[in-house]
Amino acid sequence: MDKLKLEEISKKLLEVHREIHGFYNEYAKSVGLTLAGLQVLLILWDEKECSQNKIVQKSFVPKQTVNAIIQKLTKEEIIELSVEDSDKRNKIIKFTEKGKEYAAPIVSKVQNIEYCALDALGTEKQENLLEIITTYKNNLKA
Repeated sequence: MDKLKLEEISKKLLEVHREIHGFYNEYAKSVGLTLAGLQVLLILWDEKECSQNKIVQKSFVPKQTVNAIIQKLTKEEIIELSVEDSDKRNKIIKFTEKGKEYAAPIVSKVQNIEYCALDALGTEKQENLLEIITTYKNNLKA
């Protein structure tokens, strides 16, 4: 494929990525969160409990931003922190019962939207999409 065609496809792919990112940003705003705050909730929902470092690694959000979100959610009693083993610096973050009730409808709505979008593709296209995106990601590392 020639360079101009690759450039065109690359630009279109970037635009689609921005539009998907925009969907999550708008959804976060609609539920009174920042995009980073939504990412923290979604990661905690999937992981059940994890460290701040794991959230930073999975979200690509700066550590200072994640720390500020954690402090806010702790103050609001949405999450709680517990000490992991003997290292008091490593705290495990998990939802409180209040936090589970708060996060459940937020997470459920975004998951339903994602599932509907995937369902509209059908099984074969879902599998192809996952394979193609995974191959693209792996080739970016090369």
